[in-house]
Amino acid sequence: MLIATAVAAALSLPVGAMAASSDELTQIREQLQGLMQRVDKLEQQNTELKTENDSLKSQTDYLKAEAKGLRKDTANMAVDVNKTKGTDWASRVSLKGDLRYRYEWISDDAVNAAGIQTADRNRDRIRARFNVEAKATDTILVGLGFTTDEGGDPRSGNQTLTKEFSRKGLDLDLAYFDWKFADWGDLIGGKMKQPFYKQPQSMFWDNDVNPEGLALTFNNGMWFGSGYYYYVNEVSGLQNTTTSDTSMAGIQIGARVPIGQSQLVLAAHYYDLMAGQRHSPFFGGSSNGNTTTTVVTAPGPPPVTTQLLTYDFNVINLTAEFNTTLGNLPLQIWADVAENEDPSNFNQAWSGGVWLGKASNYRTFEIGAGYHHIEKDSLFAQFIDSDFGGGISDTEGWAFKAAYAPLKNWTLNATYFLNDRYVDVPLMASPTSAPQSSVGYDRLQLDFSLKF
Repeated sequence: MLIATAVAAALSLPVGAMAASSDELTQIREQLQGLMQRVDKLEQQNTELKTENDSLKSQTDYLKAEAKGLRKDTANMAVDVNKTKGTDWASRVSLKGDLRYRYEWISDDAVNAAGIQTADRNRDRIRARFNVEAKATDTILVGLGFTTDEGGDPRSGNQTLTKEFSRKGLDLDLAYFDWKFADWGDLIGGKMKQPFYKQPQSMFWDNDVNPEGLALTFNNGMWFGSGYYYYVNEVSGLQNTTTSDTSMAGIQIGARVPIGQSQLVLAAHYYDLMAGQRHSPFFGGSSNGNTTTTVVTAPGPPPVTTQLLTYDFNVINLTAEFNTTLGNLPLQIWADVAENEDPSNFNQAWSGGVWLGKASNYRTFEIGAGYHHIEKDSLFAQFIDSDFGGGISDTEGWAFKAAYAPLKNWTLNATYFLNDRYVDVPLMASPTSAPQSSVGYDRLQLDFSLKF
């Protein structure tokens, strides 16, 4: 561009100028040559700048692509981290529960003060339970559970279908921690499942009772056991013989002894109901068959009276259970005996039975029968089975059970109680009525049960 301009300028000179001296022409040529060198240098620099620019553009495109890839990788890593966190959370938490629909028929031969017999009872009931367990640490498990119930009954999660489609209660059933401080031991605190061994078919403890307090359990080889301290009833008020807090302490030791392909389970259990005597630790106000003493708590007229436990409960319980097979079916033969060391009469309980099969997997079944004898003051009746004899002591008789699983986690159950109540001490409906001894009590239960 500059060269063309210089040539044009030279051509535009007047003719007279062409006659200029040779020195002037030489000077012009040198200037033109200098200009051409500068132009060449500028073009070379321009080419170099263009090359560097292209290189920088390539590097920029590469860095953009790398940045895009890094953003994508970072996003994927974040998703993977969240997935890992979610998987870790899921592995630490377990949810389970069950739903049961029950038809129940009850026949009670007891009569009231007017000599009128109790009417047969028919009712449908539901029970729903939902439990959550979470590993708070590698050694501590936390459990929460909720259940339907009627008024907080510690021995039942059932809700009767009644009261014009009213809302049904759902209460806290479990709230505990379980610290596995060693391979062989656990410390449990809160409202917990029964930490001691109980023969599943025995009537000495109701399966729905979830005690409250602290427990220490161990399981080492063939040996197992537990020790516990439970709060039964906390009472506030003026200090006297009726306001002390009732509690329960106990200890159990047992062994699972292998015998060939079979197993013999032996267990010894002792519990002491402390501050129970001359107190009234009764849910719903009933002693459930235990002997009581009437005391006047406020002068009249009319005087206010309260029923207090007559005896202490220092109970020794021995259990034996033999597990073997009959063909391909599990077979269980068991016996349970107990004695309350405080009273001298009506202080023994015993039961025994046989159980065949296990209704758990697809098209499996179980069937069994047991005979149970619970004298009036042999066991603290607040916690005995609530279905056998209507949940009161001074009862004896049979319990027949059968179950079938059409599918896994689904069972159909049938239970029939053929019992006699008031065997030791006759029932007096009123001071003027005739005593009633060995009063018949029958109870049929048909269950539709699902687990999840």
